[in-house]
Amino acid sequence: MTSPSFNDPLVMWLAAAWLAVLFAHAAVAKLADRPLFEQHIAAYHVPFALLPLAVWAVPLAELGAAALLLSPWRSLGALLAAGLLLTYAGAMAVHKLQGRALDCGCGGEPLPVSWALVGRNVALALLAPMAAGSGAVAEARALGLGDFAVVAASLPVAALLYAAFNQLLRHQVGERMRRI
Repeated sequence: MTSPSFNDPLVMWLAAAWLAVLFAHAAVAKLADRPLFEQHIAAYHVPFALLPLAVWAVPLAELGAAALLLSPWRSLGALLAAGLLLTYAGAMAVHKLQGRALDCGCGGEPLPVSWALVGRNVALALLAPMAAGSGAVAEARALGLGDFAVVAASLPVAALLYAAFNQLLRHQVGERMRRI
């Protein structure tokens, strides 16, 4: 038995599924508390006139990326996912360079913007090309039931690792605040 390589369709589906779950979760969290998300968007200095549009456009774009990643238009979803993640990383980096302390607005528990979050988003954006795959990757071999079981089993593991990383960042910020 050989291990999967980056041109294996299993790797493509793992990356696509992980990103799809991440974006679906972020979108649902933002839609569930639109007033809070509007505060986050405003803190990033989005013009007031664009706030109502942004409050809907961002989570709908995230839902679109999630859906596309699991569809025949996976490469378009991967492109959208990478664009969103790099936009978020860029916005965080700009505000971090300006010395501004804000919540990332990622959805869920508050998480202050940090260089680690910028790096996290860039790293996640690097999954997008793997998720996009290509026709040659998708045709490299047929996926079996075991492959789909691996993808399904990997989702809670990936979600736990993502949550653990965010919790470590929250703890790190909390430790810094206690020292002040």
